[in-house]
Amino acid sequence: MGQKKRSNRVPYFNGMKFLNFIHNTPSKKRRRNHNFDHFQKAESSNSKDRQFFCEICTETTSTRDAFYLSGCSHSYCSDCVAVYIRYKLDLNIIDINCPVPECCGSLQAEFCRSILPREVFERWDKALCEVLSNIKEKFYCPFADCSALLINDGTEAVSKLECPNCNRMICAQCKVRWHDGIECSEFNKLNRDDKAKDVMLTNIAKDMRWRQCPKCRVYVAKSKSCNVMTCRFLS
Repeated sequence: MGQKKRSNRVPYFNGMKFLNFIHNTPSKKRRRNHNFDHFQKAESSNSKDRQFFCEICTETTSTRDAFYLSGCSHSYCSDCVAVYIRYKLDLNIIDINCPVPECCGSLQAEFCRSILPREVFERWDKALCEVLSNIKEKFYCPFADCSALLINDGTEAVSKLECPNCNRMICAQCKVRWHDGIECSEFNKLNRDDKAKDVMLTNIAKDMRWRQCPKCRVYVAKSKSCNVMTCRFLS
């Protein structure tokens, strides 16, 4: 029995340049991808016979040699991914995405470290550092359980942004968690304890659907059907 024909599926690289590049690259001993170890432990002994089709080299190989990309469901041979990364670096491309066109998957240097030759990883890491050093503003997500590196490229002025890693809102001006209803100038006057309490109160108010008086800034809760609110501090 021959391999089942895959309709409309071809390697995701245009032209012969990459194909020549990958086939002329000396093969190295395949190293197991660290992010696949937990999957390996969960599999039964029959997993040794499992195979998958690599869209880069167009060969069927063991899943033990598979590398799973971040942000998508695609997987390739670990060696093929390493060669693909080196090929991209040779083209001066350091923001490396999944080979599948328009796929949201990406390749992160640290995540790929275990499958890359040392010189390739150091080359990629150095290129990334050089790019970051030229960026005007860098800061980290203020949430302790995230701390993702965020970059302000200065292309547009924003006051509120969403962390792409944890999907929580951040004040782009203060570099802290979003303080809804409080001006940055007022928030910065608070001490650390007051800021923490204020953010906590803001989150509670949001959950309880309280509203804040635009004059005195006191939170109020609707208890009856009337929508009119009168500030008690105004005559």
